[in-house]
Amino acid sequence: MLKFIKKNLIYISIGIIFILIVIVILYFIRSSTKSEDTNLSSIDKGLSPIRILQNKDGKQQELNFTKVGAEILASSLISDKPFVEEVQNQTKNIGIDKIELPPIPEDNINLIPTEQLQENSIDNYLTNLYNIFRENSIQPNINQLSEDALSGKTQDIQSLLNKNKDLYYSLFIIAVPPDALNLHKAYIRVAQVQNSFLLILLNASSDPLKLDINNKLTIALLQNLDIVIKQELQNIRQKYNLIYKKP
Repeated sequence: MLKFIKKNLIYISIGIIFILIVIVILYFIRSSTKSEDTNLSSIDKGLSPIRILQNKDGKQQELNFTKVGAEILASSLISDKPFVEEVQNQTKNIGIDKIELPPIPEDNINLIPTEQLQENSIDNYLTNLYNIFRENSIQPNINQLSEDALSGKTQDIQSLLNKNKDLYYSLFIIAVPPDALNLHKAYIRVAQVQNSFLLILLNASSDPLKLDINNKLTIALLQNLDIVIKQELQNIRQKYNLIYKKP
């Protein structure tokens, strides 16, 4: 009888240990999955489009240029004032409050800790960066894509959007030395601006008049980012005595 009880206790103990092991494994799997989902969610937020905001009735809202334009024309048509003068006056009062860029998920950048830096860390980073842009870089023809968007031809736009997303996500995989952080954030911003430009093209029918604003804004932002990138590359070249061309 005593042997039987001891034998059962052993089996029960093994069973309890097994259950505890399974619980621990499941906990770590769920924690890991939750962490990955949180990281992905933070990175995905960086793909939200650029928003042009205005204050209306004390509230900040996104500006729909086509809707506002139609409202101005309708109001001007029934006004007692000269039509052209009234349109000009009302246009001045539209009031763009600010341009809101998507957040840069800086916490998700794969930054190399200082103690883990190696002599070839910068070389490896620049090589990986070059390969990413070689495989996923897009050079959109802004005018042609705008015409396609207004004609409902979105296949090329969607293809470029997918390719640009691959570029964006890849920038959170490669290891980034601290000295290249500002450069890396500028490249992430490039991918964000391109993503916003393409998203607005896909939804051109909801605000056709926004296309011209979108085009001009995209060009201006990319030109400013190009200046930042060239300066950061120059800083890295001088510090590490490197010969490197912008991807």
